[in-house]
Amino acid sequence: MNEHRLIGTVGSNRRADRLATEWVRQAAADRVGVVLEIGRERPRPASLFAPEIAKQAESTLAAAFPGMVAKARGNVIFVAAEDSPELARDVRRLREQAAELPLAVVSSASRYRELLELGWDEVIVCSDDAEQPSDASPGERDALTELIIEEAAEFADRVELAGPGPGRGRGSRLFGRLASNRGQATPLVLGGVFALVIGAVAVVAISGAVTGKARAQRAVDLSALSAARSMKNDLPRLLAPPLLPDGTPNPAHMSKPVYLSRARLAAIEFAVANGASPLAVSVRFPDAASYAPVRARVSIATSVRPGDGGGGHRAPPNWAEARISVPISMGSVPEVASGGGYSGPLAERQGKGMRPDVAAAFDAMAAAAAAAGVTLTINSAFRSDAEQAALFAANPDPTWVAPPGQSLHRCATELDLGASDGYGWLAANAGRFGFVQRYSWESWHFGYVAGPAPCSSEGNSTGPSGGDRSAALSHAFPSVTPTWVKPLLLRAAMKWNVSAALLAAQLFAESSFNPKAGNGIAFGIAAFTPAAAAQYGLDDPFDPAAAIMAQAHLMSDLLEQFGSPALALAAYNAGPGAVGSCNCIPSYPETQAYVAKILGMLGGMGAISPLGMEIELAK
Repeated sequence: MNEHRLIGTVGSNRRADRLATEWVRQAAADRVGVVLEIGRERPRPASLFAPEIAKQAESTLAAAFPGMVAKARGNVIFVAAEDSPELARDVRRLREQAAELPLAVVSSASRYRELLELGWDEVIVCSDDAEQPSDASPGERDALTELIIEEAAEFADRVELAGPGPGRGRGSRLFGRLASNRGQATPLVLGGVFALVIGAVAVVAISGAVTGKARAQRAVDLSALSAARSMKNDLPRLLAPPLLPDGTPNPAHMSKPVYLSRARLAAIEFAVANGASPLAVSVRFPDAASYAPVRARVSIATSVRPGDGGGGHRAPPNWAEARISVPISMGSVPEVASGGGYSGPLAERQGKGMRPDVAAAFDAMAAAAAAAGVTLTINSAFRSDAEQAALFAANPDPTWVAPPGQSLHRCATELDLGASDGYGWLAANAGRFGFVQRYSWESWHFGYVAGPAPCSSEGNSTGPSGGDRSAALSHAFPSVTPTWVKPLLLRAAMKWNVSAALLAAQLFAESSFNPKAGNGIAFGIAAFTPAAAAQYGLDDPFDPAAAIMAQAHLMSDLLEQFGSPALALAAYNAGPGAVGSCNCIPSYPETQAYVAKILGMLGGMGAISPLGMEIELAK
């Protein structure tokens, strides 16, 4: 018996065809070999000078398989088969017919897994264009490769991955079927990427055989969400500056190829855990060209297998798209408190405002709680007197709700925390971080006592670790903010009561702080169009001081109109009409990436809570 090989492809079948032909011709020597090509549009013509033994084999196969086209070219018989429901049965019969001949089966993308399960002497997966991100280390390149090998090794004595380049010896790797290799798929590690990346944004799937449409759809939904979750977790690193202030590489920065590759691998790993072949999964990123991609689309090739009554068939791929979403309330805390007893700068955590030193203490306490398996949520923090009045009117019992002007929440030192399963941990540990339970009957209410007294003049000027108001304000700037811009931002932020950090992150997204920026539509450091500049009295958009003041004025108006920094940023980018028509962030990839980049940058630096971003199925 001669060897029989299955060849699957990522990308074009051209290299697979050549590889199959070369191997069969060499293995056949002075005899005859067979290449089965599945789904080929035009069967190959016969050659004029095929040897007699090849012509006889051609006639035999043509008679045995009337639904296939067999043509002899030299000493190789090329058999073209349609991608039919009976394909697996026909391949099994062909292998029996050609038991004494070397046989290579070039699978179509949709039938790879089904044919793989027939069992083979060797399986080869080849790619014309396999690429690696340039910054991937050797130890980070095999996560998807090992998934492919692990799957194929269950059905073949040997597995070979043939990469780009002429000939099988170049760019290929040979793996024996060793029991020690099974089940050893490399875990998803920081910066992990995989071997078979086509271009920058897509992987073409090979095979699937996920049975049951409902199960397949659930798998693809959760795979897309897994990709989006990876992107959400890595977004702060993607948005971190590539270089530190001294010009050295920033170890916290993650390049976009690695960011996308990690998301792709997360989707594939989940799909494989739910029964799909790793090469059945196609992952692409619709907004990959943007500087902060936030969408992932996943599809999985499926098949409906025949029951007792037959009827097996190929099904359309299941697909789903997930994205990082930005709640419209994210970033809604103003820069400076007003309307209460506290009038200093506010730090935002989980959409709630508090004194900066309280926020720093909460961060440390939340981290310790998380290490103990407890998740702390903030239900309430700073409340103005007007907000307290509304709350008291709805619950006029001073035992539970203090009258306006008397609540310590107006001092930005109080936190109402949840969930209830964390109260025991808080009672035992909050004191280590400067918090005390204010009232015995309120297990959720903790006040900060390790800093200045509530509603004191000293408290009004307290930053994360002491200092005056200006220091507290400037602390929140993104690290990429040039020194010369900071006083301009502080002046504009104080005048229009808009977050200086928000304005700085917006300038970075618009122009990278370049006062001379322009794209033919919008100009200057704040990217004003001529119409918007005229509306806000900006005579020279290339004057950074005037442009930043106009930017703060415009953002103040948009915040008042839409009540949310997320929507205000979307309106700044796409126009108030696009946002007002749906009271949402429009589904323009550029606008969604713009909002996610700015709020993600703020979340990564602690200016707002990074927990605010969510993941959701978009389609």
